[in-house]
Amino acid sequence: MKYFKNKDELLFYRTPAAFTKHSPLEVLKYAIGANLYMPGTQNNIFKKLIHNDFREIGAITLCLEDSIQEDEVAEAENNILKILNDLFFEQSAHPKIAEDLPLIFIRVRNVEQFYKFSKRLERTHLNILAGFCFPKFDSENGNDYFSIMHGLKEKHHEILYGMPILEDRKLMSLDTRIQELSMIKEILLDHKDEILNIRVGGTDFSSVFGLRRSVSYSIYDIHPVADCLTTILNEFLPYDFVISGPVWEYFSNNPDSTEIYGLKKELRLDLENGFFGKTIIHPSQINVVNQEYIVNYHDYRDAKDVLSREGGVSKGNHRMNEAAPHHAWAKKIIARSKVFGVLDENCKIA
Repeated sequence: MKYFKNKDELLFYRTPAAFTKHSPLEVLKYAIGANLYMPGTQNNIFKKLIHNDFREIGAITLCLEDSIQEDEVAEAENNILKILNDLFFEQSAHPKIAEDLPLIFIRVRNVEQFYKFSKRLERTHLNILAGFCFPKFDSENGNDYFSIMHGLKEKHHEILYGMPILEDRKLMSLDTRIQELSMIKEILLDHKDEILNIRVGGTDFSSVFGLRRSVSYSIYDIHPVADCLTTILNEFLPYDFVISGPVWEYFSNNPDSTEIYGLKKELRLDLENGFFGKTIIHPSQINVVNQEYIVNYHDYRDAKDVLSREGGVSKGNHRMNEAAPHHAWAKKIIARSKVFGVLDENCKIA
């Protein structure tokens, strides 16, 4: 997969590089920009993928959890297995197809369902799959999720990554939040080399209070939720985890719409606060999200400058570069630039 290879209107100082699930973790964890969630029951996914209908989507997640009913799980499992199987044989017959395939994940339903489903997964499925999203991840089920994934990796000798989703009610309560996050952190540190992103459930957090942000407000305006997200960032960012931003629930095919304006606003606040990557629910959101992650020329030059120094201060683009305090920021900018590229100095995105 390679971002923006068909976008002639974008001028790059450094072009994006291709990536697969076999790319180095330090690059791959920044490769998940817009992650499109789709119900596992959707029956046209295979055709859309081989015809590249999603247009440069870097990651998709086939969902066995909230997007389907309990009585649809078996149907969704069968459909997902068929999609993965068909993709494997299509890719074997036409290797060039792999160049446009996104990273593919499955959001399992819970530990019990994941364990049973794992028994049906063969190497042909896992060859196509990049990993799993673990919903309602907490201190009680976390090790079980990773244990099941380890069993698949050892049996089939395939690369697989986990993406825990923090959305449990215990994280919203001030009485249990800090202790629960501390226990989760210990689990995730033990499995850091097999985690691409930590994902957060803004909708689930909002539901605890019966809240839902309107199209004119970002998640950062919903203070009870923003307070929890801030604590998550404080807990995990110092350990170099990538934490993706919560889903934006509004979509529109009109690029000048209120829905798209709100998405752009929240994306910029995500980046300023330390989130990277975004769960999306509609193809119209793909390019909006991914273009926001292109590194601008001046950030790239300043990041290179910071990383070239062992200490001290230098003059950046109308700002001060300090080698020590800005080192972690600079590493993230360079990692992003490898996947999303660097925009030419004279090229702007609205």
